[in-house]
Formats: sequence, structure tokens, C-alpha cells
Amino acid sequence: MPRIFGLNIIATLVAGAAFWMVGALFYGVLFADLWMGLWGFGPADEARMEGSMGITMGLGFLLSVIFAGFLGFTLKALKADGMMSAIKWAVFLWAGFVVTTMSYDIIYALQPVMLLVLDGAHTLTGFVVMAALLTVLDGVAAKN
Repeated sequence: MPRIFGLNIIATLVAGAAFWMVGALFYGVLFADLWMGLWGFGPADEARMEGSMGITMGLGFLLSVIFAGFLGFTLKALKADGMMSAIKWAVFLWAGFVVTTMSYDIIYALQPVMLLVLDGAHTLTGFVVMAALLTVLDGVAAKN
């Protein structure tokens, strides 16, 4: 398999696409109205968002692939030694860096706590899915 900086490109793309799809499921299907309401978006905002949907989705996909790449690098550096180890590390990293960083919006930007719960659930689900896929597709967490 082709590799960049030691990571399987295909596995990283698949894991990133999976993270992106988790977001599409959360924000496009399951919790779209809740998310829009928590942000206070109305019909005018929705129309404006639809106008930039292509670039927004493209940048979101790119960001998801970057997440997958960094998670893959980190799991390799941590020498995760199996699926459960990879998932535990992903949850640990999520708790220590992702959700804590998101908490700044609750504290300083006065965003609703429910927004943190929703966004946190999305990123936690995504990190677990990425860890599992990177383990299966790249052996990132397989014992040597």
C-alpha cells in the first residue's frame, strides 16, 4: 500500500471519509434541527449555508482526513497493541484534547452546553470509528 510518512494513504482516506460521514449523519440526518436551533440559525442562515455547501463539505472532508492522519500517527507513536487499545487511546485523546478544546466555546462564547454534548458525541463517535478503521485497514494498532 502507498504510504506517506508511514501511514497507509488508503486507510487514512477511508478513516477520514468515515469521520466525515459520521458528521453527515449527526448534522444532516439525526440532529440537523437541534444543531440549527442550538446555534440560533434561521431560514436566512440556512439559505446562506446552502449557497456555500460545496466548499464547506470539501473543507470538512479535508479536515476529517487530517484528523485521521494525526490519529494514525499518534496511535503508532503510542504503540497501540490491538483494537481495544486503539479505541481506548482514541477516547483518551478525545477527552484530553478535543472535548476540552470545544469547552472553550461554552465558557467564553456562552454557547449552550447541549451544543458541547452534541458536538462532543459526534467527535467521540468519529474518533472511535477512525481508530477501528485505522486498526483494521492499516494495522496501525496491530502487534508486530
